Amino acid sequence: MDLMERYIQAIDREIEQVRAELSRDTIRLVNIKSTRSESVPGAPFGEGPRAVLDAVLDMSAEEGFHTVDYGVGVISAALKEGQPDLGIWTHGDVVSEGDGWSFEPYNAVEYKGCIVGRGATDNKGQLVSIFHLLRIFRKLNIPLKYNPALYVGSNEETGMKDMICIPGNDDARGFCNVCTPPKLSLVPDGSFPVGYGGKGGMGLSVKSKLPLSSVTLSAGRKESPGKASAILKTTQVPENLPDCEILCHDGGVEIVTQTPPVHSAHPKPGGNMITKLMGVLLDYDLVAKEDRPVLEFIRKVSLDISGALFGLDIQPEGMGPLTLATIGIDTGADGCPELKMNIRYPIGLTFEQVVSQVGNVAEQNGMTIGAANAGTEPYLLDSSWPVIDRLKDIANEITGMDKAAYTLGGGTYAHRLPNALVYGMDGCKPPEDFPQGRGGAHGIDEVVSLDRLQRAMRIYARALLALNDMEW
Repeated sequence: MDLMERYIQAIDREIEQVRAELSRDTIRLVNIKSTRSESVPGAPFGEGPRAVLDAVLDMSAEEGFHTVDYGVGVISAALKEGQPDLGIWTHGDVVSEGDGWSFEPYNAVEYKGCIVGRGATDNKGQLVSIFHLLRIFRKLNIPLKYNPALYVGSNEETGMKDMICIPGNDDARGFCNVCTPPKLSLVPDGSFPVGYGGKGGMGLSVKSKLPLSSVTLSAGRKESPGKASAILKTTQVPENLPDCEILCHDGGVEIVTQTPPVHSAHPKPGGNMITKLMGVLLDYDLVAKEDRPVLEFIRKVSLDISGALFGLDIQPEGMGPLTLATIGIDTGADGCPELKMNIRYPIGLTFEQVVSQVGNVAEQNGMTIGAANAGTEPYLLDSSWPVIDRLKDIANEITGMDKAAYTLGGGTYAHRLPNALVYGMDGCKPPEDFPQGRGGAHGIDEVVSLDRLQRAMRIYARALLALNDMEW
């Protein structure tokens, strides 16, 4: 048995023994409600995300890691002193929990081999698994010619301002503006085998030019991301309307539809809560004739997850197609509904092109651009880079798959860092008794599988050892 095999066997034994600690520490971090909130001194993204950073700093100091707080909402814990060469990037912030949970989102439990709670798989379970893997390398005194570090950010979910800055806020100057990034970065916020590029992300809305006369619409509120409602200016509606809830109010009736919230990068064919609500209003003739065209257009958009309605359904070689997710509706004091979209677009399109083409079609349907917010631009690394192929082979060997390297739809820190690859962890595998639609990232009853985390640790262990013998 050669030295490498002995290292791998010793690491794997330690990974098997660390399961209880994985569970304990993931629960500890999940129980910190770390949604973005008001900026305060020292905590540019709110006290919850800051509390996660502080908890990881405490855990790291206890283990003898070399920690740095960069003062911008980002920390690191490295095996050695000095500038890290390899960064493994996780985040401690989470999206809003929404409603409809069967479990408590911030009182996490271990259930059938999974941790259930908001942020368990996006991204706190991954954070904890990398922490414990580096602890194992330190415990076994495995020599590495480079300096690996766990990085933890606090604003990945709502704009990555921890990387690019909040203008005028000295506590959020942006890591990439004031710090030296690692030579190579891995981001365990996706899937195996390895991602070497990603779509751009943007927010866009279209607003009706005229107010609706018979109904007020609302959908995708922060506290209820999978819910849509229509308040009708009538007290008369048919009984037994399908797949919706009817609530009576003074002077009107509210119709509520709901679907499980999903990640905006992966909208479901067949629409969502907005599609269902428009279907009830239109198919059962519950709205005034003059309101129908705008509602018909909203329904069409909510079904159009490829952007074909706007001529955006392209798929360049080496990258997945554009995706369009309708995520909400707001109706202002003027009575004009505004439909909000999240769009992930591939190389071959620009932010300006998307805005222009959506705007042109909206104008033809009684609507206009309401807001357009640029997010991340698409990126693509050279797929022939030997590091990519080596990481792919390692992941496929452990998972038993035979998958190619890929480009991803979701936005991650890999969009903001040089030489960054998405590397796993595929942590979300809900228990078999979970209803369909529950357990996913950003969803209801979010879970992370401890088996999957331990599998990912084995993959990362082999990757760290392989990188020790490569030039990168």
